[in-house]
Amino acid sequence: MIVKNFITGPLATNSYLIIAEKEGVVIDAGGDMSELIQAVRKEKITIRYIIATHGHFDHIMGVNQLKREFPSSLFLVNEKDLGLLKRASGMAQSFLNLSISDVVKPDGFVKEGDEIELGREKLRIIETPGHTMGSICVLANGYIFTGDTLFYGTVGRTDLGGSEKLLRESLEKLKKLPDEIIVYPGHGPFTVLGYEKVKNPFLTMDILP
Repeated sequence: MIVKNFITGPLATNSYLIIAEKEGVVIDAGGDMSELIQAVRKEKITIRYIIATHGHFDHIMGVNQLKREFPSSLFLVNEKDLGLLKRASGMAQSFLNLSISDVVKPDGFVKEGDEIELGREKLRIIETPGHTMGSICVLANGYIFTGDTLFYGTVGRTDLGGSEKLLRESLEKLKKLPDEIIVYPGHGPFTVLGYEKVKNPFLTMDILP
């Protein structure tokens, strides 16, 4: 499995292209997807899914651009963020000067334990509410895409449709995963889960979100 990162949008969102056997999944289409689209065309990848780790505008701004380029792809999000997604579409419109017809609409929903096939690989959905009520992480073989749940040295804020209590519970869930897992967050540098367990004050509980 190959992971490529593209920094996109006004909030420097990490948009990821995951490739396995000429099939691809995009996680968090955060802005202009032109560079990612060029990479897909060059490598002759078939985009199967576009997954949003949550419904904030800076993680869905590029979805419709991808859907126009790859109409057979399916946009997936957790259903608990559906209302948030509708509001986020309005914010995306203001940034991109879109019409009302360009509101981002999911093709389906993902929930805890769902598995998405990518070539011979599988991506597993972990529900991690807290940053938003419908926040998810996507677990692959040796990697986890954490959206705005977990960053290098910190965690996502909870005052934009989230819950401090649920975020604490989600962090405890992530702490049970193996130390060697590479963490690909929604913003900022990559990290390793074992390092975060020891050094991240929100995981060591030196600071409570």
